[in-house]
Amino acid sequence: MTDTTLSHDALNGIVMQIFQGAGLSPQNAAALARVIVAGEGDACKSHGIYRIEGCLRTIKAGKVVPDAVPQVHQDDSAIVRVNAGGGFSNAAFDAGAPVLAERCRTTGIAAMVINDCTHFAALWPEIETLTDMGLAAMAMCPSYASVAPSGGTDPLMGTNPFAFGWPRAEGNPYVFDFATSVAARGEIELHR
Repeated sequence: MTDTTLSHDALNGIVMQIFQGAGLSPQNAAALARVIVAGEGDACKSHGIYRIEGCLRTIKAGKVVPDAVPQVHQDDSAIVRVNAGGGFSNAAFDAGAPVLAERCRTTGIAAMVINDCTHFAALWPEIETLTDMGLAAMAMCPSYASVAPSGGTDPLMGTNPFAFGWPRAEGNPYVFDFATSVAARGEIELHR
């Protein structure tokens, strides 16, 4: 076996082709490819190309709408609502992020809520997107019950990932992403 090194753009193109071949629309394939390639590029194997297989199983099982078109809803409040239309959350995030940035600049603080979606990815790519827009940001999502509380034996809580970050005048933004459990579920799956 030989080691092969691909450029970011080459890997992104391959991952997009895989997802489009599985029936995802170009918008959804591009959004998934972005976060998977970010995970691989940041040497987080549990959220890199390893995730392709799980996404393909999710698509094949009909658990996501492959051509979902996210709908962004906004009013004069600081809340941006995005309905993912049954698709993966990534395209919904991409659709809502510019609106969120505008609401933050207008109101001083804003939140984006994504509903009717499936989420599988690390959160730091979203945080990096927002810090690139000049925002301080937090992101979180629920997860399936897979963690027993202290002293317990049955799963009751999820890993409930949480991430935050902010831009810095000099250098890269500060970004921190973690599970609230002892180990992230993706790391356990990868080990398995």
